[in-house]
Amino acid sequence: MRKSTFASIASICMVPALFWSQDSSAVPAFARKYQTSCYTCHSGFPNRNAFGEAFKNNGYRWPGGEEEDHAKQEPTKMGAAGWKETFPSSPWPTDIPGFAPFALYVTGPLVNYADQVTNNKGVVTKQQTLYQGGPIDARILFGGTIGDNIGVVGALENFVKGATTTAVRATWSFAPGVNLGFGNNFNAWTGAASPISVYTGVFPTSGTSTELNYVTGKEGGFNLIAGVASVPTSTTTIPTITTSKLDDTRYVRAKYKFFGAGLLSGAGGVYGNEYVGLDNSLAIGVGLVNANKGILTGNYANETLVYGADIAGNYGNLTAGVAYTKDSDLKLNNYAVDAGYYVYPWLLARVRYANLGVAGIDLNNPNVTTSVTGWLRANVSVAASYKLFTKGTLPTSTSGENNQNTFTLTTAFAF
Repeated sequence: MRKSTFASIASICMVPALFWSQDSSAVPAFARKYQTSCYTCHSGFPNRNAFGEAFKNNGYRWPGGEEEDHAKQEPTKMGAAGWKETFPSSPWPTDIPGFAPFALYVTGPLVNYADQVTNNKGVVTKQQTLYQGGPIDARILFGGTIGDNIGVVGALENFVKGATTTAVRATWSFAPGVNLGFGNNFNAWTGAASPISVYTGVFPTSGTSTELNYVTGKEGGFNLIAGVASVPTSTTTIPTITTSKLDDTRYVRAKYKFFGAGLLSGAGGVYGNEYVGLDNSLAIGVGLVNANKGILTGNYANETLVYGADIAGNYGNLTAGVAYTKDSDLKLNNYAVDAGYYVYPWLLARVRYANLGVAGIDLNNPNVTTSVTGWLRANVSVAASYKLFTKGTLPTSTSGENNQNTFTLTTAFAF
């Protein structure tokens, strides 16, 4: 998975990537709860479609107040309804899933290829490689609801590294479209959602965040996200992190969807391809992320603010977008163009051009990534991806080494 950064500027979640890197929240436990296909919420596992976006915005519940009508598995009651009348003398009643809310997600490369690398003197510094893939990683996914207000999704991962970590997002829904979230690796800026995201390598990986999410819209709609997050000192070495506090970073993002399925209702609009849940739509987004001065050191020491904008939409089988961000202090420019086309509801071809600013100099390192993803079943996928750097040499390279183009064939399945 690619490195996630806080300075991501994102838009609608429609184009696939590996699981948590896109906060796709594709947990088969929800398919069991509602006894429905993964395609109800996803345009090919694990990326969310328009209905899946509304499902998330409703605190991982069926939109439109229809949770009880669509849930097929009875929850386990913990307390009587009458306890509400005697609260706080009695505990507030609640319920938990009446089934084990776990699933297994397995993914890994089948084939890895990397080009030969030479320096500016023509000396080979890295040999061309082609080898059978691996390692294969297994993740335990979990998801469910607690009572009338709390929704939880998460994963136990990194088993293959022998250093298991837990990623979790808990959401408290105060009212339809008003959610307070808490967790790690799940905020709006970590592994920003596709089809279009552009980011800078300046800011560090997300730590633990508290996030307010306000959403409205029966058709189209408006979304405002604001939050604070810490920075994990133990997992980020470049750039060097000097602190890890509650408010290390602050971020805000606003998105307006002009037409299409409602961000909150998951209904309305016109679906260009009903089989993958793509609604004909157009959305614009703006946002910024700010870091406390002194968190970053070295070439990144003076950066405190990144801001940007994006446009994304769908039409028929096509999903595409463009985004731009700027590092305010270092004056770095970052932009990307992304387009995907569903040849069939189970076969997605995608191309992406990204150009990211390089710290210390206002030069970029552009690359083009082409990929084809096929869902052999709703919960089984195979993806081929080739990344080509359009510049021979990384701008900051002291040895003059060329960038290394790579090809990967990856598989994933969940149950």
